[in-house]
Amino acid sequence: MSLAQVNLLNPPRLDKIAVKRSFNRAAPAYDKQGVLQAEILKRLLGRLDYIKHQPSTILDLGCGTGGGIAGLKRCYPRSQIIGLDLAGEMLKLANRQFGWFHQKRLVNADMEQLPFAPNSFDLLFSNLALQWANDLPAMFKALVEVGRQGSLFMFTTFGPGTLQQLSQSWAELDQQPHVHQFIDMHDVGDALMAANFQQPVIDSETIHLQYDDFRSLLDDLKNIGAANADNSRRKGLMTPTRLRGLEQSYRSYGFENGKFVATYEVVYGHAWLK
Repeated sequence: MSLAQVNLLNPPRLDKIAVKRSFNRAAPAYDKQGVLQAEILKRLLGRLDYIKHQPSTILDLGCGTGGGIAGLKRCYPRSQIIGLDLAGEMLKLANRQFGWFHQKRLVNADMEQLPFAPNSFDLLFSNLALQWANDLPAMFKALVEVGRQGSLFMFTTFGPGTLQQLSQSWAELDQQPHVHQFIDMHDVGDALMAANFQQPVIDSETIHLQYDDFRSLLDDLKNIGAANADNSRRKGLMTPTRLRGLEQSYRSYGFENGKFVATYEVVYGHAWLK
C-alpha cells in the first residue's frame, strides 16, 4: 500500500493479514457454526422482496462460503453474480454455488481495493462484512464508482452494542483492545451520504445468544473467524489464569438465568445511486 493510499492521521486499525488468516482457518466449520450469520442473511434477503429492482449484475461483497450467492440466485435467477472475499478458503467453499464453467465469478481480493471497472454492478450486496473495513467512507466511495446509475446497495453490519459484555469484561483485566470496534449506525448513514448514496434507510435490531458455558461462547467466535484483529492487540495465547479471570468478570456483565449471554446489534441498511 502506497503512502497516497494511507490516511496518516488515522492509520489502518485492522491487521488484514490476521483477518484473512482467521477466516481461512474458520472456513471448514463456518457453515455449521455460523447460525447467527445465516439467520441475518435470511432476513436481509427477505428485505429484497419489498424492493422493486431487477439487477443484471450483482456483487456479493464479502461473500464468505457462498450463502448469499445461493440466496441471490434464487431471488434473481437471470442475474450475473460475482462474489468477492478476502479469504481464499472461503471462496473454495463458495465455488460450489457455481458450476465448473463459472469459477471466474469468484474474486479473491480485499473489499477496500475493488478490482472492478466503473459502472459494473446494478446491485451491491453485503452481509456482515463492512465491519472489517479500515476506512468505511473510502470504501463507500469505491462502491459508488463500480455501481451503475440506479443501482441498489443492500447490507448488514454490526453496531457498537455487539459483544458489549465481552468488551466490558476485558476492560476489567486490562486496557488493550480485545473486541472489535463497531461503527454506529448513524455514522454509517453519514458515510453513505458523503459518498453520494441517496435515500439511505438504516435500522437495527438486537439479538441475544445464550451459551451453557463460557468456553463455548469463545469457541463460537473463533469458529466463525471473529478473532481480534486490532493492530495493537495483545499477541500470544490465552493463559488459563487469564481465561478464569475473564470468565469471572463476564459473570458480572453477561450471565443470566444460568446462561452466558452474548449480545449482537445488527444494523440493516440500503441506499441508491441516482
